[in-house]
Amino acid sequence: MNRLQHSVFLLIGLILSAPAFSKGERFGVTAAYYDFTSSAEEGESGENQSLRWGLVHTRPIDDNSARWRWWFGLNYLDDNIPAPQNGIYQEVTNYEFRVLPQYAFPVASWLTPYVGAGLSLAYSEYSERWYVDSDEFKYGGQLPDNNAFEAGLLLNAGTVLKIGSNPDAHLQVVPQATLIIPVNQGLGGVEFSLSFLF
Repeated sequence: MNRLQHSVFLLIGLILSAPAFSKGERFGVTAAYYDFTSSAEEGESGENQSLRWGLVHTRPIDDNSARWRWWFGLNYLDDNIPAPQNGIYQEVTNYEFRVLPQYAFPVASWLTPYVGAGLSLAYSEYSERWYVDSDEFKYGGQLPDNNAFEAGLLLNAGTVLKIGSNPDAHLQVVPQATLIIPVNQGLGGVEFSLSFLF
């Protein structure tokens, strides 16, 4: 296990063990369906649909206003990226941290839609990289592994479904859609996620 993975697991442990000190502060988990494209310096890379998993932390931006909150996410993805014809096949392990301010539109005590925009910072490890021919068969020598820091812009919308009558202890179920726009070469696409906040 490399140093980065040790750091990620340590951060996960700190998040899970940290108490919620401020009113409205929450911790949770998320699962997402990610339809993404990729890039490669040596040629055209492909796209894939994958599951991504993560941890979530939310907290109010202003304790006097329930409309604004921070959304922090730490996400993990591990999958292959099928190559297009005459393109590049590669496998990717991706660690992503995201931060978004979100603005809520209170509709009912149990339902709160919101929109947000923010930044994605990621570290990706690309391995098993090969050229493929017009029949999508690998050929030639294996390409060097590529590790990269990646950045992206995030636009998202979703809704909070509140389950339970206690305003400070209810469960929040949060479906949302997020558009990820790469700033440099990296993963980007559309993500549909479901989070549970406690």
